[in-house]
Amino acid sequence: MRRVVFVDDAPEILKHLQRTLAPMQSEWTMEFFSSAKSALAAMGEAPCDVVVSDMTMPGMDGAQFLTEVRKVCPQTIRIVLSGDQSPVNYLRSASVAHRFLQKPVDAETLKATIAQAEALRAVLANPALRTLVSEIKSLPSLPSIYQDLMHEMQGAQASLKKASRIVARDLGMVTKILQLVNSAFFGLRTHVSDPEQAVALLGFETIKSLVLSSQVFAQFDQARLPAFSLEELWRHAMLTATCARRIAKEAGASQQVIDEAFTAALLHDVGVLVLVANRPDDYAKVLELMRDRHMPDWAAERDIFGADHAHVGAYLLGIWGLGDGIVEAVVFHQHPGDYQASGFHAVTAVHVGNALAETQANADAGTGDVLSLDQSYLARENFLAFIPRWRELCAAA
Repeated sequence: MRRVVFVDDAPEILKHLQRTLAPMQSEWTMEFFSSAKSALAAMGEAPCDVVVSDMTMPGMDGAQFLTEVRKVCPQTIRIVLSGDQSPVNYLRSASVAHRFLQKPVDAETLKATIAQAEALRAVLANPALRTLVSEIKSLPSLPSIYQDLMHEMQGAQASLKKASRIVARDLGMVTKILQLVNSAFFGLRTHVSDPEQAVALLGFETIKSLVLSSQVFAQFDQARLPAFSLEELWRHAMLTATCARRIAKEAGASQQVIDEAFTAALLHDVGVLVLVANRPDDYAKVLELMRDRHMPDWAAERDIFGADHAHVGAYLLGIWGLGDGIVEAVVFHQHPGDYQASGFHAVTAVHVGNALAETQANADAGTGDVLSLDQSYLARENFLAFIPRWRELCAAA
């Protein structure tokens, strides 16, 4: 039976949760604590499967508490349940919580949220993936500029000026961002030459995504596998990100989902870089299978490595502490039908954006118009009718 711990300093909230979640007593062993300190003591004696914490508490708040939980019980699913939806609170919790739910919450929503998080962890616990990752000599480190940006964003006095100064510390980075800002990808009507203006126009999340993806690509040594085109991979990542963001906006998704879709799309093939950098000879075999047997990349990778780049990339992003929304969109971007949640998510945007970007690349290369969309998933979620419109949006990119 799953053990779930609830922490909130308000007695009336704990009583409300006990009443609301009473039907779950046959499935969960539930414990309720009025302080983070007492909850940590109990978890030190017996680890729990899920912890649900309020964000604003005296002494030790939710973000501090979940940081400690991550140290004591790294496998525990961490959920913030808060009535405070301020950007500062959300950003502080984003780096330590798997999910952020708004009060009040019903039993079915909480149950579905926990099931979704557990499914992702089960995918990333695949024995073949763990074996492959254990054999990889080095994983890219989280870029320091990205870490500094996150630190600035999570501060109570987050500043666009300070963020632009962080970006401007790296000449190559600021050059790349200004180049991208002024490209057709963003469709701006004015020329941007100042980093602070770029940050103001694009927003924290987009700049953060560009910094992260650009530095990840910059760490790769093209000489390890000359037959592999880093430029083509980067171009595909940018096009997929543009498509995913346009699709998410058209679908009326929340800003959080739009941001997750853009970041995940930029990084959806990061696992390819990890495999190429660490196993170039084996990846040469992958390229041969793709060419000679016309296999999709993920199938050829599973044949050679036992796992594909989506799982490797998601594993890396999970280690880096990126949100579950991003990790899910990366791990399921080829097979969204395996995703348990219903409705429109970043997974949807990245899957469709990736397929449409590949179709566009095939058309440009004159190799045929192959659309690798998961028709069953799109039919299940009633999205098939939207494909023509989404395709128009991506073609305009």
